[in-house]
Amino acid sequence: MMLKRFSFIIVLFALLAGCSSDDKKPDEPEKTELEYYSDAQELMDTEQHFQAIKELSDLENYYPFGRYAEQAKLELMFNYIRLDDYTNAHATAERFLRLHPRHPKVDYAYYVRALSTYYMTRGFFDSFISIDRAERDMGIIEDAFTEFSEFLSKYPKSQYAVDARQRMLHLRDYLANHEIYAARYLIRRQAFAAAANRGKYIVTRFQGTTAVPEGLAIMVESYQKLGLDDLANDSLSVLVANYPDYKDLDENGQLNIKDVHSNDQRSFLNILTFGLLG
Repeated sequence: MMLKRFSFIIVLFALLAGCSSDDKKPDEPEKTELEYYSDAQELMDTEQHFQAIKELSDLENYYPFGRYAEQAKLELMFNYIRLDDYTNAHATAERFLRLHPRHPKVDYAYYVRALSTYYMTRGFFDSFISIDRAERDMGIIEDAFTEFSEFLSKYPKSQYAVDARQRMLHLRDYLANHEIYAARYLIRRQAFAAAANRGKYIVTRFQGTTAVPEGLAIMVESYQKLGLDDLANDSLSVLVANYPDYKDLDENGQLNIKDVHSNDQRSFLNILTFGLLG
């Protein structure tokens, strides 16, 4: 009886093995590397980016050391960007930089990494609720600025450099205006020492932006409120000498503090868009 049962088990396993041998192995590629790549190109030409990602991902999985593997990663980044999938675009760029740091097109990976972070900042306005929330969320703005800076320092003559510089200017203005908003918030809270430090930070870090005269005005008001007249007068002298047409200077070269306070009532969106919105 035991022998018959054992024989039955052996036959059963043999039948199962025979059936499975007729099926395709789950890790077996359906196409050649060239076919995957060619199909992906055709899908990209017709803007079928989701399907192209699948073809390129299969190519990368089945032929990780193949002829088109590195190019597939670069084109995955492009397709992720086109689908607004910035998280995967950033991750793919990071992986490419780690695996292929000397690739002839590595500048594109640096650019896509920064561009992905830049696009992730677009939800910042929607997420803004209070100054504390803004302080936390500014990290991604800083990250985008830093990644563009790294890209430009390594590849200043890249074909993507002009676009990167324009985006950095936008980010720099954004960061500067956020500091203005934060400083005015501190003035409303009568945290004048902290506001003065914010103003000084704006002046030293964001030279060349429209935020500098605002930073100087914040320093003047804060120092006056603190009773530090010498520092207030020094800041006012710099403001008058460099920005004589600043909107809140009167005809005698004195700062109209009331106007500065009225500007504090502007919305965050209004400040960041230089009065165009909000």
